[in-house]
Amino acid sequence: MRIKQYSSRSVRSFNKGPQRASDVYCNVVIRRVRDRDGNLLGTIINRHDGTAAGIIAAARIASEQMYLDYPEASNIQSRIGATDADGVLRWSISPNFRHLAEIGTDQAEYIWTGELTKGLRGS
Repeated sequence: MRIKQYSSRSVRSFNKGPQRASDVYCNVVIRRVRDRDGNLLGTIINRHDGTAAGIIAAARIASEQMYLDYPEASNIQSRIGATDADGVLRWSISPNFRHLAEIGTDQAEYIWTGELTKGLRGS
Protein backbone atom coordinates (compact mmCIF):
# COMPACT_ATOMS: atom_id res chain seq x y z
CA MET A 1 0.00 0.00 0.00
CA ARG A 2 1.26 3.45 -0.89
CA ILE A 3 0.43 6.65 0.93
CA LYS A 4 0.47 9.74 -1.24
CA GLN A 5 0.19 13.18 0.26
CA TYR A 6 -1.04 16.09 -1.82
CA SER A 7 -2.01 19.58 -0.96
CA SER A 8 -3.42 22.45 -2.89
CA ARG A 9 -1.25 24.61 -0.62
CA SER A 10 2.01 22.70 -0.41
CA VAL A 11 3.06 19.11 0.08
CA ARG A 12 6.13 20.45 1.84
CA SER A 13 4.00 21.25 4.86
CA PHE A 14 4.06 17.51 5.57
CA ASN A 15 7.85 17.36 5.44
CA LYS A 16 9.19 20.08 7.75
CA GLY A 17 11.13 17.73 9.98
CA PRO A 18 10.05 15.95 13.16
CA GLN A 19 6.37 16.44 13.89
CA ARG A 20 3.75 14.68 15.93
CA ALA A 21 1.37 12.53 13.87
CA SER A 22 -1.54 14.57 15.22
CA ASP A 23 0.04 17.73 13.75
CA VAL A 24 0.58 16.12 10.35
CA TYR A 25 -3.00 14.91 10.09
CA CYS A 26 -4.79 18.07 11.26
CA ASN A 27 -7.30 19.44 8.74
CA VAL A 28 -6.77 16.81 6.06
CA VAL A 29 -8.99 14.79 3.76
CA ILE A 30 -8.10 11.10 3.69
CA ARG A 31 -9.16 8.95 0.74
CA ARG A 32 -8.67 5.21 1.32
CA VAL A 33 -8.28 3.96 -2.25
CA ARG A 34 -9.81 0.56 -3.01
CA ASP A 35 -10.55 -1.37 -6.18
CA ARG A 36 -14.04 -2.64 -7.06
CA ASP A 37 -13.42 -5.80 -5.00
CA GLY A 38 -12.60 -3.72 -1.91
CA ASN A 39 -8.85 -4.40 -1.96
CA LEU A 40 -6.84 -1.55 -0.47
CA LEU A 41 -4.60 0.10 -3.07
CA GLY A 42 -3.31 3.11 -1.16
CA THR A 43 -4.20 6.33 0.61
CA ILE A 44 -4.42 9.91 -0.65
CA ILE A 45 -4.12 12.76 1.86
CA ASN A 46 -4.90 16.39 1.06
CA ARG A 47 -5.08 19.48 3.30
CA HIS A 48 -8.32 21.43 3.78
CA ASP A 49 -9.03 24.80 5.39
CA GLY A 50 -11.49 23.58 8.04
CA THR A 51 -14.64 24.84 6.33
CA ALA A 52 -17.30 22.60 4.79
CA ALA A 53 -16.60 24.09 1.35
CA GLY A 54 -12.86 23.60 1.86
CA ILE A 55 -13.34 19.97 2.88
CA ILE A 56 -15.41 19.25 -0.24
CA ALA A 57 -12.88 21.05 -2.47
CA ALA A 58 -9.99 19.06 -0.95
CA ALA A 59 -11.96 15.83 -1.38
CA ARG A 60 -12.48 16.59 -5.07
CA ILE A 61 -8.74 17.19 -5.54
CA ALA A 62 -7.92 13.96 -3.69
CA SER A 63 -10.36 12.06 -5.91
CA GLU A 64 -8.89 13.50 -9.10
CA GLN A 65 -5.44 12.44 -7.88
CA MET A 66 -6.81 9.00 -6.97
CA TYR A 67 -7.78 8.32 -10.58
CA LEU A 68 -4.43 9.56 -11.86
CA ASP A 69 -2.46 7.34 -9.46
CA TYR A 70 -4.82 4.36 -9.31
CA PRO A 71 -6.77 3.92 -12.58
CA GLU A 72 -8.34 0.74 -11.19
CA ALA A 73 -9.81 2.61 -8.17
CA SER A 74 -13.50 2.35 -7.33
CA ASN A 75 -15.22 5.61 -6.39
CA ILE A 76 -17.84 3.84 -4.26
CA GLN A 77 -15.41 1.49 -2.50
CA SER A 78 -12.91 4.30 -1.74
CA ARG A 79 -14.22 6.06 1.35
CA ILE A 80 -13.46 9.69 2.07
CA GLY A 81 -13.05 11.16 5.54
CA ALA A 82 -11.72 14.41 6.94
CA THR A 83 -10.00 15.33 10.18
CA ASP A 84 -10.58 18.42 12.27
CA ALA A 85 -8.06 20.94 13.59
CA ASP A 86 -7.06 18.46 16.33
CA GLY A 87 -6.35 15.64 13.88
CA VAL A 88 -9.46 13.67 14.86
CA LEU A 89 -11.36 11.91 12.07
CA ARG A 90 -14.55 13.97 12.20
CA TRP A 91 -16.40 13.92 8.86
CA SER A 92 -17.58 11.46 6.24
CA ILE A 93 -17.85 12.76 2.67
CA SER A 94 -20.15 11.19 0.11
CA PRO A 95 -18.59 9.90 -3.14
CA ASN A 96 -20.58 12.47 -5.15
CA PHE A 97 -19.41 15.30 -2.80
CA ARG A 98 -23.00 16.36 -2.03
CA HIS A 99 -23.00 15.33 1.64
CA LEU A 100 -20.69 15.97 4.55
CA ALA A 101 -21.72 14.33 7.82
CA GLU A 102 -20.20 14.12 11.27
CA ILE A 103 -18.93 10.62 12.02
CA GLY A 104 -21.15 8.78 14.46
CA THR A 105 -24.39 10.07 12.94
CA ASP A 106 -26.90 8.08 10.89
CA GLN A 107 -26.08 10.19 7.84
CA ALA A 108 -22.36 9.36 8.06
CA GLU A 109 -23.18 5.68 8.48
CA TYR A 110 -25.37 5.83 5.39
CA ILE A 111 -22.64 7.57 3.36
CA TRP A 112 -20.14 4.84 4.22
CA THR A 113 -22.38 1.75 4.14
CA GLY A 114 -25.40 2.63 2.01
CA GLU A 115 -27.72 1.43 4.75
CA LEU A 116 -28.80 2.29 8.26
CA THR A 117 -28.04 -0.66 10.51
CA LYS A 118 -29.17 1.11 13.66
CA GLY A 119 -32.36 2.56 12.24
CA LEU A 120 -33.36 6.14 12.76
CA ARG A 121 -32.29 7.67 16.03
CA GLY A 122 -35.09 7.78 18.56
CA SER A 123 -37.20 5.10 16.88
